[in-house]
Amino acid sequence: MRQIEIILRTTDPAGKVTEQILAKFDTEEPAIGSDKVLQYSGLCIDPVQHQISYQGKVLPLTETYEFQTLVYLANQPGRVFTKEQIYQAVWKEEPVEVSSAVFCIISNIRQKLREVTTKEYIQTVWGVGYKFVDVPGE
Repeated sequence: MRQIEIILRTTDPAGKVTEQILAKFDTEEPAIGSDKVLQYSGLCIDPVQHQISYQGKVLPLTETYEFQTLVYLANQPGRVFTKEQIYQAVWKEEPVEVSSAVFCIISNIRQKLREVTTKEYIQTVWGVGYKFVDVPGE
């Protein structure tokens, strides 16, 4: 469980800084390591076998980041994740300057998915991050 705080920081003319907590939220990050096989309109994600396939054709995703990123997003379809949330969950490090790393991994996943389908399972939410969506039809 993680806690998010929204803090208002003000500085008076003398340079004294004061902080006031405006809100606190408890958030729970979805686990990457669920054993449940996920199925979405032709896309099958099997965390136990570490395999992702589209209509039976296996996608050659790298285990380290591509596979883990897709599993992380697909575990909660429709939920928007920030680049920082994705980085922290997949890389297991505190997020610092993560935009290009996450962007590259998402691009690689999309490119590999486009080799087998025209469906766009990962959508960009501008100014926020990415979300996984189940895309019916072809």
